[in-house]
Amino acid sequence: MSIKQIGNLMVFLGSVQKIGEMIDFIDSETFTDAFPIDIENNRAKVFSGRRYVDNTLKDVVYEIFPNIKNKKFFIANSIYPTAFNDPYYKQSLVAYFLHYVNKFFNTYLKEQGAKQAIYYRYPQKNIESGKLNPIFPHHFFTYRLYEPNRVELLYCMTSEGMYFGKTITVADSNFQKDMDEERPFKEFKFTIPPKFAKTLISFLQLAPSVKNKKIYDPFCGSGTIIQFGHMLGYTVFGSDIDNNYIKGTRKNIEFASQLLEDPIPQKVLMENIFQSDISDVHKHFSPESFDGIVSEPILMPISENLPNIRKMDEFLISDVIPIYKKFMEQAFLLLKPGRKLAFVSPIIKTSGNSRLNLPINSMAEKIGFKTIQLLSTDHLPEKTVDPENSSFELHRTKFKSIFDGSSKKILREFFLLVKPKPKKANKKKN
Repeated sequence: MSIKQIGNLMVFLGSVQKIGEMIDFIDSETFTDAFPIDIENNRAKVFSGRRYVDNTLKDVVYEIFPNIKNKKFFIANSIYPTAFNDPYYKQSLVAYFLHYVNKFFNTYLKEQGAKQAIYYRYPQKNIESGKLNPIFPHHFFTYRLYEPNRVELLYCMTSEGMYFGKTITVADSNFQKDMDEERPFKEFKFTIPPKFAKTLISFLQLAPSVKNKKIYDPFCGSGTIIQFGHMLGYTVFGSDIDNNYIKGTRKNIEFASQLLEDPIPQKVLMENIFQSDISDVHKHFSPESFDGIVSEPILMPISENLPNIRKMDEFLISDVIPIYKKFMEQAFLLLKPGRKLAFVSPIIKTSGNSRLNLPINSMAEKIGFKTIQLLSTDHLPEKTVDPENSSFELHRTKFKSIFDGSSKKILREFFLLVKPKPKKANKKKN
């Protein structure tokens, strides 16, 4: 895969932080024989299993480092478990396997003639506690892991077994942090996080070629979606009913373009970012102008206490649902056939342990959209719940949306709609 293809994949996947290449694999039974939690009572299996692991690691060495003699090497070992709260991660992968691979590469590379072989040392307190994160994306740049003979090795545990690989590229998290936190206009309380903005844009599936592709956010707020759309190479447009947000968004886009060293002419900035009520946005464009529309129309006001279910239901019906209906109607007019609308809708937790959400699917179908299922689990095996480790619970679902469950009061539900292409008329046979 070429560097350009990898870059396009990064754009396509949106909020992905790291892309790696898998090189080898050991099945789960063999690997856990080599690194059980209880080593003392499994010595025979440990011995035979680790010989297999040794041979696999040697294959990885020759795949990644074809020339070893008189060279200097730096290895950063990153472990990705099935779940970070899985006891096996703390009691075996961190306690035994990490030390094992560190020692292996330090010893084996020197035996093969390396001048130097050192490894990244994690904080000892993190190792002892078992709370060990893999190498962060910014470490990829800090330790120059993109240079020859300097590499981040990946160990990815799944229910099938352990995958061995290396990191090819990462998102520049420091740059994205600067673009988010250093921008001149900030409204963090009412701003969609950058990772969600990038995820929504990736749902449009407009990559690999984004040149001349136009995307639009009709509730642009402080411009987060537009900023990251510009970063990814799209031609961006945005509007909001609040002129203060329009002024702030223009400042933020100008700031982002300076960071990217890709300036936007002031005339284009003024034309592409404008004030408008959602009901009137179609007046600013020709029909079917956009390759994608991305937005978070309404982030509900946050209250200290969970709201009353009856009052919140009345509020949604009178104030929120009409705005989403207008939003989808306008999007249908402005989207090219076959193109997509990606957006966020709120799920509100109410008193009495209830949740209220919007009837997005039924409204979308009445307008003419087709709903796309964002996550299908049909290809995954149904897993039963391990009473000692609920992390492995997985159930198949037919829900067409996905949601972020990190908030205690308001959840974000993600939707993806497509405007169908017109059906071709059947030609009559003579």
